[in-house]
Amino acid sequence: MKWSFKVARVFGIELRIHITFFLIIAWAAYIWGVEFNGGTRGAIYGAFLISLLFICVIIHELCHSRMAQHYGADVASITLLPIGGVSLLKNMPEEPRKELWVSLVGPLSNVVIAMMLAVVYVALPGKVVASTAEQATDILMGISLQGLVEYMLFINLMLAVFNLLPAFPLDGGRGLRSILAQHMSYVSATRTAVVIGQSFAFILGIGGLLIGQWLWIIIAIFIYMGAEQEGAGAQMKTVLSRLKVGQAVTGNVQLLSPGDSMSQVVTLVLHGLQEDFPVVDEAGAVVGVLTRANLINGLHVKGPEAQVGEVMERKFPVVDADEPFSKVYEKMNETGVKAVPVMENGRLLGMVTLEHLSEVFMLLSSTDAPLAPQ
Repeated sequence: MKWSFKVARVFGIELRIHITFFLIIAWAAYIWGVEFNGGTRGAIYGAFLISLLFICVIIHELCHSRMAQHYGADVASITLLPIGGVSLLKNMPEEPRKELWVSLVGPLSNVVIAMMLAVVYVALPGKVVASTAEQATDILMGISLQGLVEYMLFINLMLAVFNLLPAFPLDGGRGLRSILAQHMSYVSATRTAVVIGQSFAFILGIGGLLIGQWLWIIIAIFIYMGAEQEGAGAQMKTVLSRLKVGQAVTGNVQLLSPGDSMSQVVTLVLHGLQEDFPVVDEAGAVVGVLTRANLINGLHVKGPEAQVGEVMERKFPVVDADEPFSKVYEKMNETGVKAVPVMENGRLLGMVTLEHLSEVFMLLSSTDAPLAPQ
């Protein structure tokens, strides 16, 4: 994810922090330091409290990721954002039962944390028992060990309840999709879950607008956009699975060598339609991919005399001609490289670009006619 940086690696998963995450730290410091008149001590307390909260968020996301790994999925990273954590799974288990467990284990982790905090709360010495709602609020938002334990206990329960709401793409929405998928097609189940999720987002956004809760509005926007993106992705994978890569690969592609200059590539682009190129060595092995983005960036940074080998993608996905076309879509999302060489029996057959993939999707979406063989 852009504007994020790595801070650790756990179970082979990168833990990353988005730079906007520090906004929520600053907000907490302001609330406890200024709004609650806590001064410097309050600001430090607020920042510490929110940091503890996001440790719980990391545990929540790690539980999702570890369960997904248990079912054979690859998890690239977990990124902390101001609204929570986001796990980047390279491939999500699509068997409904497996997806259900991957979805539920996160909120269950918050329930377990809340239960542990409840034990700690019972054992706290010198607790103040609130006699009114106002006094309970003062303790909860005050600067004390009791307030810290109460706040973390309350927030973990809220995280569990909120994430279990049947609003896609929240955990509860994914669980709903997995239950629906046991009785209908995966695409239909996703479409139903998306509609429910976006309806929830709309209601949440309107409610936030009416009572002036800007955080509700932000969460509603993320839920709405997330549901739309997930729905589009599921539909694309299903449609593209109707054919093999070899049935729609772009053949007769222009090849480059690592020693070619950027000015030579510009000439090829200006006199043809190809903008993404496989790069092969003298033995004919594919050693890189030069995309349009690589070309533009290379010209800007290194100039027209730079060699292709200096700017090409050296880590790139490949697909086999016999694999489903949806595999191209998955690998583009996993790696961020939008041009994928296609191999057949160890030799280069052609290439699929993002533009070509989009064209194939539009054509397949327009017809149910049987497709020609490879």
